[in-house]
Amino acid sequence: MSPQHHGRALRHRYEILVTSDMIDELGHVNNAVYLRWVQEAISHFWQKTARPEDLARIVWVAFRHEITYRRPTFEAERVDIELWVADYAGPRAIFELRIGQPGDVRAEVTSTLCCLDRSTRKLVRVTGDLAGRFFA
Repeated sequence: MSPQHHGRALRHRYEILVTSDMIDELGHVNNAVYLRWVQEAISHFWQKTARPEDLARIVWVAFRHEITYRRPTFEAERVDIELWVADYAGPRAIFELRIGQPGDVRAEVTSTLCCLDRSTRKLVRVTGDLAGRFFA
């Protein structure tokens, strides 16, 4: 993708408290849980930044998730997810996420999502107007 945006990407934070049901047999957060966190954080970001008419018309669906695990996360830890839209083109937007604590990245995620019309289920181009919600 070639960059389509102008301005600085707006950053969003989402906090997680690690609970026992997130822990796997190795004693740390299961990899599937990280994916759930990514989906929750992106959904929260969209709910906070989108206009009511965009929320009614558009739904985001996963195209690709790439997770690089840096260090394990354990029960009772608090982690922050910092996310922003890095790029967009056509119907796709690339979300970048950093999971961890200040100065202690536990995982880095690149998620490509597709923009769909909620009623027709057809791909919708991410317009400059829509992308403007992601950039300052």
